[in-house]
Amino acid sequence: MSDDRPTIPPPPVRIDAGVSAKKDPVTPEVIFAELLKNLQTYMQEDRLEVVHRAYQFAALHHGDQLRRSGEAYITHPLAVANILTTLKVDLGSIVAAILHDTVEDTEATLEDVEREFGADVRDLVDGLTKISKIKFRSSQERLAENFRKMVLAMSHDLRVILVKLADRLHNMRTLDNLAQPKRQRIAQETLDIYAPLANRLGLYSFKSEMEDLCMRELKNDIYRELSRKVAAKKAEREAYIADVRSILETELGKYGFHHLMVYGRPKHFYSIYKKMVERGLEYEDVHDLFAFRIVVDSVKDCYEALGIVHAMWKPMPGRFKDYIAMPKANLYQSLHTTVVRPNGEPAEIQIRTYEMNQICELGVAAHWMYKEKNAQAGSNADLKRFSWLRQIMEWQKEIKDPDEFLEAVKVDLFEEEIFVFTPKGDVIQLPTGATALDFAFNVHTKIGISTVGAKVNGRMVPIKKTLKSGDIIEIMTSPHQKPGKDWLSFVTTSKARNKIRSHLRSDQRDRSRGLGKEMLTQELAQHGLDYDKLVKTGDVDALVKAGKESNIEDVLIAIGYGKVNPKELLTRAFPSRLVKEPTLSEMPKTIGDNKPRVGGRSDGLRPAPGGGILVHGIENVLINFARCCHPLPGEDVVGFITRGRGVTVHRGSCPRALDMDPERRVEVHWASETDLDRGQHAAFLRVTAQDKQGVLAEVTSAISACGANIQRAQIRVTPDLSGILEFEMTLQSLTQLQAIIRKVESISSVLKVERMSTHRIVKI
Repeated sequence: MSDDRPTIPPPPVRIDAGVSAKKDPVTPEVIFAELLKNLQTYMQEDRLEVVHRAYQFAALHHGDQLRRSGEAYITHPLAVANILTTLKVDLGSIVAAILHDTVEDTEATLEDVEREFGADVRDLVDGLTKISKIKFRSSQERLAENFRKMVLAMSHDLRVILVKLADRLHNMRTLDNLAQPKRQRIAQETLDIYAPLANRLGLYSFKSEMEDLCMRELKNDIYRELSRKVAAKKAEREAYIADVRSILETELGKYGFHHLMVYGRPKHFYSIYKKMVERGLEYEDVHDLFAFRIVVDSVKDCYEALGIVHAMWKPMPGRFKDYIAMPKANLYQSLHTTVVRPNGEPAEIQIRTYEMNQICELGVAAHWMYKEKNAQAGSNADLKRFSWLRQIMEWQKEIKDPDEFLEAVKVDLFEEEIFVFTPKGDVIQLPTGATALDFAFNVHTKIGISTVGAKVNGRMVPIKKTLKSGDIIEIMTSPHQKPGKDWLSFVTTSKARNKIRSHLRSDQRDRSRGLGKEMLTQELAQHGLDYDKLVKTGDVDALVKAGKESNIEDVLIAIGYGKVNPKELLTRAFPSRLVKEPTLSEMPKTIGDNKPRVGGRSDGLRPAPGGGILVHGIENVLINFARCCHPLPGEDVVGFITRGRGVTVHRGSCPRALDMDPERRVEVHWASETDLDRGQHAAFLRVTAQDKQGVLAEVTSAISACGANIQRAQIRVTPDLSGILEFEMTLQSLTQLQAIIRKVESISSVLKVERMSTHRIVKI
């Protein structure tokens, strides 16, 4: 047996009462000394001279800059570099971490960085430089564009994301000095994007700590209560872990497993919280709170150890996963099983080799462990091993709308995977919840578009059938098939959703073009003009110019959509050839409270009474608020022209708005505080609570205390004895709704509070 296996110590068992946001040392010198000490554990001494120079360079340029805490700003990049030493990253990554804010926040330039530290570090710093000078319309757009830049930088060198994640982790550790709204915004962004991204890169320690820190900000009361309960069972936990470890080591030793490592760890707080919510359990009723890891020499040993464990303790049906035969997208490999011990307690056990354990502990950083960046590191050779990253790169080109882009990222990248098979035995990886139609689009867009049916394991099923790991899928197609809009209601993968949307939009444009031509031809005929003759003589160019489009096709489409009125178009294009008549806009004249509106605004935005919405470039327009998302004052909103119904206003993040044709989109905003109509707006809330006496009264009192009116309430009890309370309310703004949610969440018996639409739960 070889003795030169990678020596990776087991991670420390978490027995603290929560995530301790450890205060950084007050002086840069102390942090830098700690950084050098950590680097010396895996980097040669002569390499550290560059780290000294990077520290001096950053300290000089950051000068007297301070963090909100009052500490010298240089402590932040040094702390980021220190976090990266836990991943044993290369020298270039450490130097880039120390310099990552110099170009953005000081007078240092990329040329200065390249002159002092070379092109490699320059490229890393450039990839990390934020796009802070660009102005965005919304926070959602800012998040999407920052993520786009991060992905582009990753495509050139994966080390960029390692530094970026370490940067975000340190920011999460030091949120205390920021205002609460900003802390919560950063925490929500971290939970939505950065923690799942760390998971995809195999950086589980980063993911776990980020999630716990986010929970501390977003669910503070629940976090503190969970911390208290976990701390109360510290001794019991340690005894349980020691007992199981001892049994596993003894039993495996009987079968010749002497070069192995066994250790256990409690699951992190956010993971426990999710189990409680999903299963409707109290903390005391959650039993699988621990995961045990067995590390052996070879793949053969993994399966032998699995057999021994299953002989000792009964495996729980449906809880075995073989990630060795079918690795996760982040290259993670391990055998997972959950067994039941004689005392009835379940225990989750993971079995892997030392090499697999190294990748598990270090994630993508394992590619640079003990080596300098060479021509292949971070190049296409590495990217080929991360198919999901290639998928993002494709979306970069295809998806321009920021909401749609973020939706694609969240759905496809940050869900758990299943593995299914083609009839030929090829493995297809899909997110949990994927349907047979998702499978068809994953194989090829043409197959997805023409899908009429599917067979799963030899049996005919609807195309909306949800798949599970191990299914064998065969797709039936027809050249006459066309996607329907209802397909969007059950596909889950972004590839399928985007291709369906694209096809529907193309079809809608074709129909609008035909309708627009018909309407224009009729209007021309009333004035003795012929469309075909205008095309032949070139007079059609006047229509293009008057319609402010690039070609006549776009003019016809705009008429068909209702964006351009053909009568007004002809008046502008041929004023001398038409009889002068008063023009009437095709848009409805009725607005809000049926009172006429006069006057306008110098910025081109006209307020619409009855809703406090400003519409760019359109006067006296009927405003409808979308019932699929019920936007509230204070939220990002987007408008769509609806033929015969004026402008329909959606929330900026509404999934249904993403399905609307962008050609019909118009710019809308809420009016200022002084102009805003203080009318009542509909909002819907779902509260999951323990089924206890008096909880309904507590919740309704909390809602009423915030000034909202409850219009309707529905109550039911689930099989797991959780109470589901759904409320329809009227209130004035998003701020008021957020206050209600915070107040309801503070009730001890409440497990979860979600905003709903009439169709689905929506995030705020």
